Formats: sequence, structure tokens, C-alpha cells
Amino acid sequence: MKVFLDSCFLIYLNTMTHEERSFLDQLFNELLKDQLFINMLIIDETLYVSKKYGVPYDVTFNFLRSIVLPYVEVVPIDEGDFRPMEKYLVNYNLKPSDAIHLATIEKVGASSIVSEDEEFDKIGEVKRIWINIQ
Repeated sequence: MKVFLDSCFLIYLNTMTHEERSFLDQLFNELLKDQLFINMLIIDETLYVSKKYGVPYDVTFNFLRSIVLPYVEVVPIDEGDFRPMEKYLVNYNLKPSDAIHLATIEKVGASSIVSEDEEFDKIGEVKRIWINIQ
């Protein structure tokens, strides 16, 4: 199965202590059986929000380099994503970044997204995977 990872998942893995995130580690280990994808917006969002939570850039880069990138393909964003992005923005009233993520999902033929963002539930052809964090 092809699965896109939203930034919230990576941010939680990067900012939560090991005890708090054991269920996220378990989900990540299960996902390693699948083909995993992100785009550069996910990296940007992970860096930006992790910094807001007090995680220095060098720690997040190390997390991305050692934990994420060995198992996840970074899909380029390009002009070909414009029309799919527009379709998702117009038809589903999403944020532009979420529409770009969906354009990436469409480009790679993924069927699922790991995200806490319930806005993705509007998209019938994409299954949202998440667990209750509380």
C-alpha cells in the first residue's frame, strides 16, 4: 500500500518523549511495511512546528535524516501539481497546503494519508489513518 505521511505525524514523533509516543512508534513500525511518501512541504512544516515546540533545527534535521528519510520517499512538487491542487481547493474547500498534499497523493497513486486532520475525510478516494492521542 502507498501511504502519505502528514506533518502532524512526524511532528509528534519528533517532539514527544518516548513514553508519550509509544503508540506512534508502533504505528510507524507497522507503516514500514508500506511505501511511504512525503513532499517538501511536509519537511518545511515539520521543521517550523517542531521549532515552535522548542526542538532546535539540528535535532529535527537529525530526526528527518536518521528516522524518516531512510524509509520515506520525498516526492517533488512541480507545475504538474497545479491542476490537481486547484481541483481539491475548489471542490473541497481545503487549505492550499492540504490540496498540495492531495496532489502529491494523486501523483504517486497513494490510497491513504496518516493525519489527525479530519479535513481529509472529505476526500472519498483517500483513507485517513490516525489513532487517538489522548
